[in-house]
Amino acid sequence: MVYRKLFFYSVFFFFYFSSFVSSSHAVYVSVCNVYQKNERSFFSMRAFKDDIFDALGFVGYSSELTEKQKTDIINYIKQNFIVSVDGRKKSLVLDRFVFEGSDYTETANVVFTIEETLEERNLSIKNTLLFDVLEDQTNIVGVKVNNTKKTLTFNKNKKESWVQIN
Repeated sequence: MVYRKLFFYSVFFFFYFSSFVSSSHAVYVSVCNVYQKNERSFFSMRAFKDDIFDALGFVGYSSELTEKQKTDIINYIKQNFIVSVDGRKKSLVLDRFVFEGSDYTETANVVFTIEETLEERNLSIKNTLLFDVLEDQTNIVGVKVNNTKKTLTFNKNKKESWVQIN
């Protein structure tokens, strides 16, 4: 229930605030969903394209990115989104990377995986994505694994959090 409310409110605020702005968005938020499927754990992230471009000094359209710039985006996210399971840092493997939307509401959608399940484990996340460029950035991580449904919120004052998965 909390997970659904989080999604609803995120989408609502995204469209509500973006309708008032013509050249940039008013909400500085990234959203990540953590879930399992077929003995793999997924970390599906969305962040505004223009915020990521600002962080990396890119200009232009997402369709014009070079392979090196795409790699730079993936590495930037990996450096700022760190996952540990039972105290051991995990290496995130890229599953998918696309841009969706248009203009100032365009988002970078990145999905990472790890080749293990999170059941009966302690999941720790350090999420500093975009904190280096946006003072009001908030990062939300929704964890939905088996009976565990929890929302973790990150900001300049809270960069790390954990959840025990049942």
